[in-house]
Amino acid sequence: MLRGAPWLPALLLDTLLSVLSVVGHASGGFTLEQGIPHFNTKPYFLPPPARNVTALEGQSAYLHCRVAQLGDKKVSWIRRRDLHVLTSGVHTFASDQRFLALHADRSENWTLQIRFSQVRDTGDYQCQVNTDPRISMLFTLNVLEAATLMEGSDQRYVRAGSTIQLTCSTSIASQPPGLLYWYRDTEILKHGGRVNISTSLEDETVSRLLVHGASVNDSGNYTCWPTKFLPASVMVHVIPEENAAAKSHSTASNGAGSSTTSTGTTARASSIATRGLLLPFLLSLLFTLPKLTTRTETATTLSITAATTASAASTTTCTTSTPATDSVTSSLRRGQTMRREVPER
Repeated sequence: MLRGAPWLPALLLDTLLSVLSVVGHASGGFTLEQGIPHFNTKPYFLPPPARNVTALEGQSAYLHCRVAQLGDKKVSWIRRRDLHVLTSGVHTFASDQRFLALHADRSENWTLQIRFSQVRDTGDYQCQVNTDPRISMLFTLNVLEAATLMEGSDQRYVRAGSTIQLTCSTSIASQPPGLLYWYRDTEILKHGGRVNISTSLEDETVSRLLVHGASVNDSGNYTCWPTKFLPASVMVHVIPEENAAAKSHSTASNGAGSSTTSTGTTARASSIATRGLLLPFLLSLLFTLPKLTTRTETATTLSITAATTASAASTTTCTTSTPATDSVTSSLRRGQTMRREVPER
């Protein structure tokens, strides 16, 4: 058959060269120069699994760089924001030991591993080969906060005999979603009996825990823990029936006595207000009293002085009129003598 088709070998060779040309252009390792096959011996990048990588906080992040025909050249990982060389070959140059270079012998994969990734690790990373000129490929890492959200407050009070209802969800959806566990203190809760657990791991992780017929023994710290996220906890207090009734009665009593308390408070407020007004008056009186006493003493002294002056004046007057008095006395004496000398008829 081949003897009857001498053109077939030429056709097969042309087809093979065309396929090699297409593959060579796609990979960068083979070209055709003037119809002669030519293989490139310089390093070049192979398509990576992903150049935009998303990781959850606390989990390991992986950036995969594939280099063919590396030869004696080295692959380095550089953080773009500060141009810090993290790894070169399989050696780590960063002081942060969370960064590691993973490489298997005779493998084209040079992987940068970031253990316990943090939100601040978000940014661009460069896979670089020290050729002349240097070649590089850029990767972007986005680290998301892996938080678990618990609905409601972190302190719950439940009546004995009622149902404990708790719901938690994750801040983002993870792929794959992973597993989720509920704990009471250190005990893992399992579905069955009084405990009902329903979890959805599709678009976002949402889980609901129901504990029917709650008793005092069901009190404790309840934790929702998705395996790829940080846990969230809530403290549940189961109140016995008698305590709940006493609490309700106490609340009612407090409501009934509110008016009396208000009246007493008003009376005390009035008393305090009266005292507040009376105190300044007493203080002013206390400071005014010495001045009044001084004025009174001064007036009394002046009165005594005036009385003394008047008495002295009276004494002087009496002393001055003594000769006149003596004259009158002499006249009276002479009249008596004359009466004695007149003879009787």
